[in-house]
Amino acid sequence: MNKVFVLLLVLSSSVLYAQSTISGYVNTEDSLSNKKRVVLVQLIKDNINSGSFSKIVASSTVNKKGYFHINKMLPESHLLYQIHVNGLDSLTSTKKFIFTNNDSIHFKLSTIPFSDYSTTNVVDKEWQKLNALKTKLNTKKFKEKKYLDEIRSYSKDSLQILAVKLLSIKELNAKKLLEKDILLNTVYYIGLLTELKVSDINPSEYAFLENKLATITKDKIETKYAISKWINIILGCLIFGLLAFVYSLKKNKNNSIATLSKQEVNIQNLILQGKSNKEIANELFISLSTVKTHITNIYQKLNISSRNELELKFKN
Repeated sequence: MNKVFVLLLVLSSSVLYAQSTISGYVNTEDSLSNKKRVVLVQLIKDNINSGSFSKIVASSTVNKKGYFHINKMLPESHLLYQIHVNGLDSLTSTKKFIFTNNDSIHFKLSTIPFSDYSTTNVVDKEWQKLNALKTKLNTKKFKEKKYLDEIRSYSKDSLQILAVKLLSIKELNAKKLLEKDILLNTVYYIGLLTELKVSDINPSEYAFLENKLATITKDKIETKYAISKWINIILGCLIFGLLAFVYSLKKNKNNSIATLSKQEVNIQNLILQGKSNKEIANELFISLSTVKTHITNIYQKLNISSRNELELKFKN
């Protein structure tokens, strides 16, 4: 009999240990204190910044000292909850927090209910710090680039928990700033997506990031391809123009040589052989003055002024 009692005691204590504990104090200095109840609701996924909720998961009465206590079996995964005080038909004094069944949270008595608390959930601690930063940034004159730089820098250097990093990315997406930030920091987001894929986070939670990255990466590749295509076209045109220019020079050179008469070509060849004017006249049976006239014409057509230039031109 004693063994059965001990076994039941152990089982009951293990059940209690497995349950999450949510406790704390709320202000009771009003006429409705005896009607107050603390209500815990689970918020809809991907709707972190809205006030909607999916369902009430637990509630607790508030005693005369303002103390409440919720001992409830909750899911093991990190989910978003909202706690509030229900006074008659109105909802007041709400607080959102991240919680799992293995955690405990205690709300201290404060002027603003639920504003001061301690929790064992490290994800919630980081998320609350991120929220504090966003509140600080939003109270200043809103500058898009400043907001992006601060959030990204904080997510990269200060946030250690991947789930909270994902929440910060969702915040950017909600503000329609994510696409712009991906364009500025594509490498960072590709690395973040790689981390998410090897984590135990449900792929549906970061599908929006994967889709945006795929679209932006595809657009970048297409843009690079288009630029590369135009560069190749321009280089092709330059090469074609250079070849045409070289061909034109060669053709002009050939044309300048072709404009020499048959007799001028003969005299040119004899000059290149080292013949003197008199030797050329004797060999071609023409007068010395005729030889000089032909040489003058050759120099003009080839744009030279001496035998040395003629020899150098044909040597080259």
